[in-house]
Amino acid sequence: MSRAFKLYRLQQVDSQLDQGAARLAEIERILGDNQAHQAASEAQQRAQAALHTAHTAMRSAEENVSAQQKRIEQNQASLYGGAVTNPKELQDLQMESESLARRLSELEDTQLEAMSAYELQQAAAQAADAALAEVEAQLASEHQALFAEKAELLAEQTRLQGEHETALSGVEPADLEVYSGLRASKAGIAVSKVEAGTCSACGAEPSAARAQAARSGEELTRCDNCKRILYS
Repeated sequence: MSRAFKLYRLQQVDSQLDQGAARLAEIERILGDNQAHQAASEAQQRAQAALHTAHTAMRSAEENVSAQQKRIEQNQASLYGGAVTNPKELQDLQMESESLARRLSELEDTQLEAMSAYELQQAAAQAADAALAEVEAQLASEHQALFAEKAELLAEQTRLQGEHETALSGVEPADLEVYSGLRASKAGIAVSKVEAGTCSACGAEPSAARAQAARSGEELTRCDNCKRILYS
């Protein structure tokens, strides 16, 4: 087994490990990204707060109408109860009755407006609740699939790590040092296969001597262009 082949086999395993690690990182990012849920939750909280305000306004309007009705009842009792006989006092009570009636009409209009506003806000709050529930259901579905994929990736990473150790055991320390340096400087790809007479990593065509040396595998042969180890 040539030195280049040992490194190429190690490269294949390491590339799969890199891809798995990148996907795991992406899954963690997605699982940690709760912007959609946060936005829906904040909208729901705002809708609930507005609903509470509208309910308070409606209750206040109802209480105002009720209090005004009691004033009118008291006025009518005084006006028609027979206890007051003085014409001037009766005239004042009649004027007060008219004023109270006008005020009651205004308060009842306010009450109707408050009831309408409350009903509208109720609908808005229900819509916000439904939107939040939809986001949560969607996230639960997506996250379930992501958690399943994560479990599969972790199991695969464990298996590949075993293959990595096996492949690593056959590599000479000096070759491993070269390989590791190239991995760090060449975007994780230290070994390039010669395919159709060219370096698969950069597309350069090795000289005939280098191509022959890469085929023999007795020594590590480097691409003239990208300096990666060639395997043929």
